[in-house]
Amino acid sequence: MTTGARKFTFLLAGVLLSLGCGCKAGSAGFSAWVAGEMVNLTDRTERFDDPLIYNQAGSTVNLFAAANETVSFQLVIDAGGTNLDGIRLAFSDATASRDRAIPAGNIRAFRMLPVKVDRFPPWYLRLVETPPQAANYYDALVPIDAPSGGQPFTLAAKRRLAIWVDLYVPRDVLPGDYTATLTIRTQAQGKRKLKLALQVYDFVLPEARPIAAVGGFDHATLLSTFIQRDGKPFVPVYLDRKHELVRRGLVLIRQLMQTAHDHRLDLFDKRIRPALKRDAFGKVQLDWDDYDAIVMPYLSGTAFEDRVGCPAWPMPFSADWPDPQSYGSQRSNRYKETAKAAIKASREHFRQLGTIDRMFLWPRRGEVEAAAYEKHLQLGKLIRSADSDTPILTRLPLSPPEPAGWKVPQGFSRLADILAPPAHWLDLRLAEKRTASDSVLAGVWLTPGMPPYAPSLGVIATPADARALPWFAMKYNCAALFLPEVLNWSGDPFTTPAGAETRLFYPGTLAGIEGVLPSVRLKRLRRGLQDIAYMWLLQLRQREAIARTIIDAMTRYAGLAACGDHYLDPRLGGWVQDPAAWEMARRLLAEEVSDAVHPGEVSRRELLAQRLIWKQFLAKTVTVRLERLRTRLQPLPAGTNTAERQASGLRAIIALDLYNQHSRDVDVAIEFGKLSATWRPLKEKTLISSFPAGSRKVIEVIAEGNYASANSSAKLLFPIRITTNMQDRQEVLAAVPLLVAGQLNGDIRIDGRLDDWPCRAGNTAGDFRLVGRRGRQGRGLAERQSLVFVLRDEKNLY
Repeated sequence: MTTGARKFTFLLAGVLLSLGCGCKAGSAGFSAWVAGEMVNLTDRTERFDDPLIYNQAGSTVNLFAAANETVSFQLVIDAGGTNLDGIRLAFSDATASRDRAIPAGNIRAFRMLPVKVDRFPPWYLRLVETPPQAANYYDALVPIDAPSGGQPFTLAAKRRLAIWVDLYVPRDVLPGDYTATLTIRTQAQGKRKLKLALQVYDFVLPEARPIAAVGGFDHATLLSTFIQRDGKPFVPVYLDRKHELVRRGLVLIRQLMQTAHDHRLDLFDKRIRPALKRDAFGKVQLDWDDYDAIVMPYLSGTAFEDRVGCPAWPMPFSADWPDPQSYGSQRSNRYKETAKAAIKASREHFRQLGTIDRMFLWPRRGEVEAAAYEKHLQLGKLIRSADSDTPILTRLPLSPPEPAGWKVPQGFSRLADILAPPAHWLDLRLAEKRTASDSVLAGVWLTPGMPPYAPSLGVIATPADARALPWFAMKYNCAALFLPEVLNWSGDPFTTPAGAETRLFYPGTLAGIEGVLPSVRLKRLRRGLQDIAYMWLLQLRQREAIARTIIDAMTRYAGLAACGDHYLDPRLGGWVQDPAAWEMARRLLAEEVSDAVHPGEVSRRELLAQRLIWKQFLAKTVTVRLERLRTRLQPLPAGTNTAERQASGLRAIIALDLYNQHSRDVDVAIEFGKLSATWRPLKEKTLISSFPAGSRKVIEVIAEGNYASANSSAKLLFPIRITTNMQDRQEVLAAVPLLVAGQLNGDIRIDGRLDDWPCRAGNTAGDFRLVGRRGRQGRGLAERQSLVFVLRDEKNLY
């Protein structure tokens, strides 16, 4: 068996290993541990074992990658009872043999800076089990060789140093098993070493993107943060390349654009525009010299090492340029004539440059609100009178959910070629209808949204959210993944409300860097964008069914498909959160791509291992899932004819919301387990034949019985078994609430004391659950539990 196959089998076995890289706090004064990239680290995260990537027995971090791919992990150093001084990290080359090596320069490490989060958005409060506490989330990344804040590091006693490590595999690296060494040196406590084991597969991730990932920024934010003139932030009206401070700003823009591009995200400047002038006859003239010199390197790709140009760029027209106030108002003829002339001139200019297929118009860039529909309609009609072909982008939904109370004006859809509303307002089925005849950019651009409807890029969102976004874009055939703003630097970016969903970069001022810092969320987004490159390779090799099986298992539904019975009652579990499942999915993708690129080279033992991980993966991610269980109890109607029913006093109705995660139709059987002697099921077994793939059903099962004493929490418990012809089997315990108001024989005293309260069997209830968490599995109990006692007399309920 090859080394790669041994690693593959090792991953299948799921052996749990303890972490620590051999560093004991008592002996060395510090401990070090490793976490995978799918772990959200905070200053409160307790040390834990991450078996997905670390083998303690050999102090080894296990990674795998294709050529032209970056893989990552996190290293945490916790100081013991004394200060830790002079901490330095060093990496060796990763070598496979004398003639095969990945230079150490391809391994980059970043110190992770904490971002304080003490305010939480409503969606987060709804989903967490207990009220959240303020915490410091590690998100901003500073290179360890930064002028300020770089190594050597000093760590106070009992404090933490978190490090993010990127390992880039160059596209010309030969396949094989590579090893490198990470050395942790300290001034007084000695040094420790970690082994990095990297398996490189025999294929290359393409530079071309299967789906465009684009984001916007405003150069005014960038320049005003780093550059001052006369003690004030520098915000130029126009980017004049001859201006010294503008040239400094252009360096900042280049660094931001290149950093994003290296993470497979392409940005565009929302604010840049040509100089608008008039000739002697009053005709509009656009001066493109500075604009083209700045923008064209990004469109052509010459600004990037891989020479792949930005896939989308907005034409320089919006609600604020040309400025309507300079012409009286947006309704004035002078403004309309000027705007149409600018639009026509822009289209002709980019047509001559050969980039017209990558241009779009984004007229309204403000808030997503009801009043914006008419404003978009007004600008859209103006655009179409001058340009009938360039696609128009809108962030407004075509079919807003009913609770919003928004009305879409007639004709709006004809002026909305690119749909990019927040994903929790988006019907993603619209994306699936896109055809090859459409414009390259026309269709749905998936934008982050509000969980559980759609993945978020917020600091507090789960690592799976950032990774799942590109998967959903691929699943629903979206034209692009879209981030309307990637800076969001208002206020202090390092003390941020948790709702700054797309702040993917931070100012480097804290590290003495005149430039931007990447974020952990940018790294995780890159992971998802690399994942879909695997899927694209499978599609190109006519193995789309395999890619579809994996993508459907990991990403089930999003957008308006995540609505339950009502928009405000969302379904949970639209995408997998388990890091182990994501690791298995990526390993399967890598193995399947390798098989597709090199057919016939897989040994029987490797094929058996591959089948085993497929079985484990599907068992972990695919089932007929119980999304929600609802119960109610009702007395049987009087006057029933059946003698058996006359002996029964109650009917327990249990509704099961089922979702078929399988990629095929399945048969389902639902039955009660063993019931108490006084209860019987109305039907012995409920059968669902050919439950459609990817659909959900609500099934009711009913039991009838005599009055029976409930448990101490006033609940009747009914065991239910769900089985399928796909060998799925699950057992649940349905709790049907029953609270009986006992009859009082005398007066009751209301004095705030309960020691004299007459408690009786059945009049006490407890185990109350938090409201608003549809289908949440596990206890989900309120943080502070209460008991409720109920009594009654002839007139009152107590």
